[in-house]
Amino acid sequence: MNKVVILIDGQNLYYNLKDISLKENNIKWDLLFSHLIEPDDKLVRTYWFRPAKILDTYYTSVNIRNTIVWKLHRTHTNNYQSGAHSSIPKQVLDDIEDKSRDIEKWLADEKQRFNSLEFQYDKLCLEFGGIEFVKTGVVKVNPYNKSYSGEKGVDISLAVKMIALSVEKKCDKIILVSGDYDYAEAIRYVKNNMTQVHIVKMHKGNPPKSKSVSRDLIVLADKVIDLYETDIHEKFLKGC
Repeated sequence: MNKVVILIDGQNLYYNLKDISLKENNIKWDLLFSHLIEPDDKLVRTYWFRPAKILDTYYTSVNIRNTIVWKLHRTHTNNYQSGAHSSIPKQVLDDIEDKSRDIEKWLADEKQRFNSLEFQYDKLCLEFGGIEFVKTGVVKVNPYNKSYSGEKGVDISLAVKMIALSVEKKCDKIILVSGDYDYAEAIRYVKNNMTQVHIVKMHKGNPPKSKSVSRDLIVLADKVIDLYETDIHEKFLKGC
């Protein structure tokens, strides 16, 4: 019997589910995980990697206001940064303050939303045994256009776990739920260490289309496990 570990790139999974109008708490994960493994497999554990926090270190009140001045009112930069605010028109100062407060509110709201997700993930752990959430790295944001700009550190932690599982002979097979090419070198190493790597490829729509997995990863994988939107809705949703 093959010992199997599932490794999930949480952000990658989040966006794939969002693309088909689903959230993590909509899924019967025990059934879906059973679908991913083969008859001779024994699922040992699922490690679900997700960022620990939003990276907001650079977005202090002073930095936000200086950036707004530089972006929108550059001719007043020297006076603003030197504290000569009386030399700046009131409407300019009001605009700087309004936009800065709006950015600060967006950051605070996003941090609160991110932190509130902890409860949802804790519920998943309690509901489905064998899932361990690994909180590592950060989510990068751009508050000036109110967008997310990726993550940092999560993929490294997942790759390290993948290699450690193989080196320490903790499993015979790793099922990777991610299509990010950043894992290519880790996959090569794990395969050279005689651990199988299967990759989950999610397909959207009917007829199905997929952009969730790098073509290079498909070539590297020992097996690609196709997961279709229709199957998720018909077999793995709560309430089905």
